[in-house]
Amino acid sequence: MTKSPNPARKCLRNLLLSGVALLCSAQTLADREGTLNLYLNGGYYWFDGARLDGTPYFGFELEDSAGGGFGFGYNVTDRWVVEGVYDYFSVNVEETREDVGVQNYHLDLMYQFAGQFCGNYDWQPYVVAGAGEIRIDEDSYGYPDDWHNRQTMLNFGAGLKYRLAPRWQLRGDVRGFQGVEEGGLDGFVSLAIGYQWRDDVVPRDWDGDGVYSNLDQCPQTPVGIDVDARGCPIDSDGDGVPDYMDQCPNTPLGMAVNDDGCPREPYNPADFSK
Repeated sequence: MTKSPNPARKCLRNLLLSGVALLCSAQTLADREGTLNLYLNGGYYWFDGARLDGTPYFGFELEDSAGGGFGFGYNVTDRWVVEGVYDYFSVNVEETREDVGVQNYHLDLMYQFAGQFCGNYDWQPYVVAGAGEIRIDEDSYGYPDDWHNRQTMLNFGAGLKYRLAPRWQLRGDVRGFQGVEEGGLDGFVSLAIGYQWRDDVVPRDWDGDGVYSNLDQCPQTPVGIDVDARGCPIDSDGDGVPDYMDQCPNTPLGMAVNDDGCPREPYNPADFSK
């Protein structure tokens, strides 16, 4: 039987390459060291045509399928995370009426970027790689020793986290799974929601402006900008445009200004000095 090419494979490679290029130029806020993470995920999995080689279904292919599972992780540092993941899929064997259970479990090492991403500290891009197994279970046949119902899989990918709340995160992930014994490249795109356990006793200053985040009224101040007691950029002339953006820093009080902090209409400084 001739195996048809996986239409998602080329798209997956392009997505991963584009994602890595984007993440390498990004900055965002990393989780702190010692954080424990637990998340539930769901997504869509593309199976390579070689995935059933070495099984009783040799010559057939698995239908692409939706599924999901859970994962847990630990922040070894604020950038490096160790994660374990388990996913399950109930999959039909193409051109048959047979269904098989597919388990995918792996241990991964994740690197999280730090700083600002798209001008926002709530986004956190990452890259990840790991190794594990994919297991194909069915009840119709026994498995001789030389059949590979359990196949070693190397995975690599990239993703993006979004902080919904202090302890809750949403994450999207694009992952490739390379088979070792039978070869072939699978793909998995998933969306997950996660919860974090961490020590919040010590106040945090996420934007590094010297004002703790629980008191900071401007929590995403750019790095290096002088702020007031509220954590907001200083506006010396009170025109509503922070000094670091103000191209006319000595505008008289009450004068209407544009986005650059300059008067919208010409004026005589003497009129404001009386």
